[in-house]
Amino acid sequence: MRKAPKFLKLVSTLTLMASLALAGCSSQPSATSKPTDNNQSPQATQEAPKNSANTQAFLRSNLKTEPVSLDPPKAYDPVAFEVLYNVLEGLVRLDENHMTQPAIAEKWEISEGGKKYTFKLRDSRWSNGDPVTANDFELAWKRMVDPKNAFPAAFLAYVIEGAEKFNKGEGTADDVKVKAIDDKTLEVTLKAPTGYFLSLVATPVFYPVNKKTVEANPNWSADASTIISNGPFTLTEWTHDQSIKAVKNENYWDKDKVKLAGISWVMINDENTQFQMFQTGELDNIETVPKDSKEKLLASGEAKIAPEAATSFYRLNTAMPPFTNKNVRKAFALAVNRQLLIDKVTQGKQVPAMGIVPVGFPEPDGKDFRQVGGELFKDNDLEQAKALLAQGMQEEGWTTLPEVTLTYDTNALNKTVAQVLQEMFKKNLGVDVKLDSREWKVFLDEQRASKHQMSLSTYYADYADPLNFIEIFQTGHTGNRINYSNKTFDELIQKASVEPDEKTRFSLMHDAEKMFFDDMPVLPLYYSTKAYMEQPNVKGILRHPAALMDYKTVEITPK
Repeated sequence: MRKAPKFLKLVSTLTLMASLALAGCSSQPSATSKPTDNNQSPQATQEAPKNSANTQAFLRSNLKTEPVSLDPPKAYDPVAFEVLYNVLEGLVRLDENHMTQPAIAEKWEISEGGKKYTFKLRDSRWSNGDPVTANDFELAWKRMVDPKNAFPAAFLAYVIEGAEKFNKGEGTADDVKVKAIDDKTLEVTLKAPTGYFLSLVATPVFYPVNKKTVEANPNWSADASTIISNGPFTLTEWTHDQSIKAVKNENYWDKDKVKLAGISWVMINDENTQFQMFQTGELDNIETVPKDSKEKLLASGEAKIAPEAATSFYRLNTAMPPFTNKNVRKAFALAVNRQLLIDKVTQGKQVPAMGIVPVGFPEPDGKDFRQVGGELFKDNDLEQAKALLAQGMQEEGWTTLPEVTLTYDTNALNKTVAQVLQEMFKKNLGVDVKLDSREWKVFLDEQRASKHQMSLSTYYADYADPLNFIEIFQTGHTGNRINYSNKTFDELIQKASVEPDEKTRFSLMHDAEKMFFDDMPVLPLYYSTKAYMEQPNVKGILRHPAALMDYKTVEITPK
């Protein structure tokens, strides 16, 4: 049976790397609405003992943009995850050390062979009073892989026996080995021992849905009034493209640990506006800071760095010239000065990425996967970049390089990064690259449809294993988005996904990553970090490396 890599170890490594040394996926459009909930009423402030939590307080936070969806398997996006992680709850939840702990599942048993999990659910209720049952989980997980839904997160369930075949039209829902034995017992059979399975189901895409609601209303996830919650908070308002409000869920099984009255999210994409709102006390926390102030704020301690299990990179569409040629792709990757980009632009103590799997994933012997795999190409290797570009153009018979367009979303930092890379390509390769921006939801829809020639991504770990970062580039995978295809690479990933011996499995993953970078269908930038700020009277926000924001135990004390 595989040993599960621990997020605790992941965070320790990432924190060390950050101290020695934003996320493109969560970039967003602007809005003008502002929060209306005050952190404390005068009466609450007057009566509350000093330093005690104000139970009338609303945490005022900023999503930056409209979630792509609040239907769990469709909401495969960090913005949506922030809402879902706080209004829904799965079988397990991550604690302050980023380790899985019982949540809706009170306990579980794992078979001797490591393939069968039997979860025993606790007594818990939905916000409408319905009991949360094993049937809600069975429906949710089979619905995730139902091919007619085409949910982007479906591939994460492929570890379950029968899930991949059903999703690919080669089986039925009955073949998916997820079964409600009774209202309180859920049985799941995996296709192979999977040590990271519990960390996987902590991801919001595996959260239950209210069976009665989903079956009665196909548009249930489009409005706050029809979204039923089983987590710490429940939605009360959703003004699309402007704000979302949630209040404490009085039916939540662990409601005594919830100190907030609720959460008020706004959608302000401009970082300077967001920062001004934080300075004037209109926001309680911000998860990015203006690039012009970042260095000063970090030096003063006003802003802090949180590690992220994520890699920022550009996707190079292998079906669109000139990126049909691998030497041209390599030329672009080698022509970037990542350390300069970090020092002068992102300024978040990121680590230059010369691989796709970030630091922090331990091998069976305790070494780090990235340390063992090493750097798979050289940063800022300008002479080699020029030589590869010339070679690639000669191979294709091009005297002039086909036009290149770099697409990014409207986030200010992502725009600056794109402009800097545009300058590097011009200076280092003599190539003129056009820039094109898109509003976040449009950008994501187009990227998922493989319409971009070159576009930015930040990929966060869905589970604590290196496989997550390389499996998405298999032929035809929903996470591929660049038409990359290499049958030998696919075979290595498939072998790694079912290999029970950990040493062999890690060796297969290293071989796959090396092969991937010999083809170079992506241009890695850096292993990500997050610069954030929170008001002094706000305590208890948990920032998990896998792009999960947990507000369950937040306390706001009177100022």
